[in-house]
Amino acid sequence: MPEAGPAWDEAFLRVESYFRAHNLQSRVLLNQLTTGIIEEAHERAGANGGEEPVVAAMRVTHERMAAWFGRVGHAGDWSDERVRANGRLALVLADVPGRWANHLFSAAPVPAELATALTTGVLRPGPELHFSKMSAAPLEFSFDEPVDLDSPPKNAWAGFRAASAWLAILWLYGAAWAAAH
Repeated sequence: MPEAGPAWDEAFLRVESYFRAHNLQSRVLLNQLTTGIIEEAHERAGANGGEEPVVAAMRVTHERMAAWFGRVGHAGDWSDERVRANGRLALVLADVPGRWANHLFSAAPVPAELATALTTGVLRPGPELHFSKMSAAPLEFSFDEPVDLDSPPKNAWAGFRAASAWLAILWLYGAAWAAAH
C-alpha cells in the first residue's frame, strides 16, 4: 500500500477523475481500479528512482488501458492520440460503462459480445471539405411592399386617435390636480 501523502492523494484523484471522464460511475469499481493502479504506480515509482506520483499513476493507467484494449481486439499504439480517441469512442458506442461496467479495464476475460461491440465502434474519417468558388446570392428582405413617402398614410385617422388619447390623459391629470388643490 502506498504511503499517504498529498502527492499520492492527488494521483489517486487524477486517476479516479480520468475514469469518471470515461463515464464509469460505480464508486466500488472506481475505487478498485484506482487503488490497484496507485499501488502499481507506487511500486514503479520506488523502482524508477522517485518518479512523480501523478506521472507514474497516469503511465500505469494508460498501460492498463492499452493492454485491455489489446485484449478486446482494439490493437494499436496507445501513445497515439487517434488510437486513444478510437478507444474512447468505442467505449461510448458500446455503452461499456453502463452495460459492461464490471468488465471495464479488468483482468478477467472479456465476453465475446463486448469485444465485438468494441471493435465495431470506430472513428471513421468524414468527407474532406473544399472551398467553393461559387458567388454569394444577393440578400433578399421580405418587406411587404415599398413605402412611398409622398403618398398619404393609409390610415389617416391613426394620428388623430393618438392625439385624442394624449389630450384625454392630460385632461385627467389636470382634473385630478384641480380636485387635490
